[in-house]
Amino acid sequence: MPTRRQFLFGCLGAVAAGAPVGWYGAVREPQDLEIVRRTIKIRNLPAKLDGMAAVQVSDLHITQINQIHWQMLAQIQALRPDLVFVTGDLVDERNVVADVADLLAGYQAPRGTWAVPGNREHSTDAVYELSVALKMRKLGLLTNRATQVEDGFWVVGVDDPTGGFDDLRSALDGVPDGATRILLAHSPDIVARITNSPFDLVLVGHTHGGQVNLPLVNDAWLSDDMARRYRAGMYAVGGSQLYVNRGIGTFPLPIRIRARPEVTHLTFHAA
Repeated sequence: MPTRRQFLFGCLGAVAAGAPVGWYGAVREPQDLEIVRRTIKIRNLPAKLDGMAAVQVSDLHITQINQIHWQMLAQIQALRPDLVFVTGDLVDERNVVADVADLLAGYQAPRGTWAVPGNREHSTDAVYELSVALKMRKLGLLTNRATQVEDGFWVVGVDDPTGGFDDLRSALDGVPDGATRILLAHSPDIVARITNSPFDLVLVGHTHGGQVNLPLVNDAWLSDDMARRYRAGMYAVGGSQLYVNRGIGTFPLPIRIRARPEVTHLTFHAA
């Protein structure tokens, strides 16, 4: 990674570097964090959880913590969600695992912070170390397993689907039929595995919303069909609601155009 002609010749020379759109894509938009608010209707949601709030962040891609990551934490703290979900690609280097865990521990969600691994955790051999670091800070990495955060409300997490590490059957072991089920996965590739096992909500990232959306360059780095089909926002898939978060960081080039970094605020209500 990349290719697709080396991410279309470095996104056409980082969009001709000195041009105004190049400045915007390299300097302005990667720091222009958007709070996206969604109301999610859930069947069989326990009455006491009506109005519960969660935040999803994704694709931090940290080699060192910088301004956009501090902005992310400040927004999470201001939103004060009951749950925080992190859908993979937290680190781009193994040596920053402790720093990332410290960052996420800057907000202790009342019902927990739950993350899943992405492809970058595997390529940097950081999955185990990340699991340990998060656990030490009372946060959780769900690697093909589930946790009940409240009676009747389960969060299910699978390992990275882009590398085929996901095991949905193991992840669902012990989750009762009829319970509210939120699935966390790194990428939209998980869609192929949920068609016969619908969830109330599926949260993914990986796509960065295309990251650079311009003629000739539009989602040029997205090499698989699922990422192109489910690039950003809300979809209905096989009886499940799917939400694709645009992420916080960038990869492989530090630019964003028409794909602002995103913190997603979710409010759950009974259907």
